[in-house]
Amino acid sequence: MGKSGAARVKSGDLAYATAMQSHEERLDYAGAKRRVRDVPPLIYSPYAALEAPDPDRETRANRSRKDRLLCIDRFIRPRPADTNFTIWDALQSHIAGARKSKAAKKEFLHAFLQYPTDLELDAKWERIMLRQAVEFINLTYGGNAVFHARLDRDEVGRHGVDVFFAPRYEKHTKAGVTQWVSLSKFSKENARRRYQKREKRKRDSKTGDMVTVLDKSGKPVMIWNDSGKFQGRALQDAWHEHLQDSAHIKWAERGKRKRGNDPDCLSPEEYAAQQEAQKLRAEVDRQLDDEKLDQFGDTTLQKTASKLIEKAGERASNEAILASKHIEEVARRDAEAMMDRVFEGAKADADAITHALLSDDARKIVELKKENESLRAEVIRQSQIIQLISRVLRSVLPPKFRNLVKSAYEAGRLEQKRVSSEVPLFSEDGPPI
Repeated sequence: MGKSGAARVKSGDLAYATAMQSHEERLDYAGAKRRVRDVPPLIYSPYAALEAPDPDRETRANRSRKDRLLCIDRFIRPRPADTNFTIWDALQSHIAGARKSKAAKKEFLHAFLQYPTDLELDAKWERIMLRQAVEFINLTYGGNAVFHARLDRDEVGRHGVDVFFAPRYEKHTKAGVTQWVSLSKFSKENARRRYQKREKRKRDSKTGDMVTVLDKSGKPVMIWNDSGKFQGRALQDAWHEHLQDSAHIKWAERGKRKRGNDPDCLSPEEYAAQQEAQKLRAEVDRQLDDEKLDQFGDTTLQKTASKLIEKAGERASNEAILASKHIEEVARRDAEAMMDRVFEGAKADADAITHALLSDDARKIVELKKENESLRAEVIRQSQIIQLISRVLRSVLPPKFRNLVKSAYEAGRLEQKRVSSEVPLFSEDGPPI
């Protein structure tokens, strides 16, 4: 990365939040593998604090930059080892009382903000990086967006900040003022403000060429440059400006624009493999320039280097696949466990309500029914045990001894029936004894 920064954003739901929580706690495969030192992450989690902010009031607040930074700094601290307040809990606290579109499929956004790796880090700069990242997202997405942020300090690379946010804003209508959550409103507005409109074009069905679409009056139809590509470009521009103007990293450079539709960034494992491949290429070039190796020929050396580079790429790909599968599996298990807990809680609540509504007689009947079900289950279990003992006796005891055991068992049963017939089933008063 060197002197340039980068920013990317993706949307998430409950499963994604669960996976990110496991990663923060280093319970997933990728997190455990990347950990190289025992240092807790630095987090910004305002809703986990005793004096948590009111999201409704924060949305309406209009503070100076100094006050904004002071408010952010209040909630920055190393992550406590005993906390059970999750990313999902923080989201629910943040969006409480706000409305959102019924068509929205995702719940929040996750931004990864990369600082230039040439930046020398210390405890002071780690705090500045986290604070500036939170401020940047809040400024870019309406003012009150971030509900959780994290700077990992136990990995080899420590120049990235994870920011989790859901932009809140006020909507003014004739009916009054209401607060809403939107994941796309501000990113589109940022793209439109920077790149304006362009002529709409389509492919001509006859010639196959791209032509301008015209309206009824013959003028070009204009459309906003607010697609996903332009939103990502606008975010990169805004982050670069923030690094220079607000974070005062004047030497920071704007990252190179993408030429295709490749992923915005590589995972740490893929990036390490890419760096290894680049080192191999550099070594190959150095050796090819060495006159002492001319006798071996270029072809053999190039083939060897090509194999090494190919292996490095395969290793990175396998690592990425394993990490993604593990994250999906952990998220699925956690989601299933959560649904089981919800179901059990609802069942317990329903039983308690039913029990409270029943009369005394009806309650006794329900309790007797449950007791009978327990006795029936015990009888079935005892029967299975007797069958098991019988199979064992048949396979172990000789025939003559088995006949003796059977005779003794039958005699015992006859005696039990005789005794039972002599005991009255009802007392003089009538009810069962």
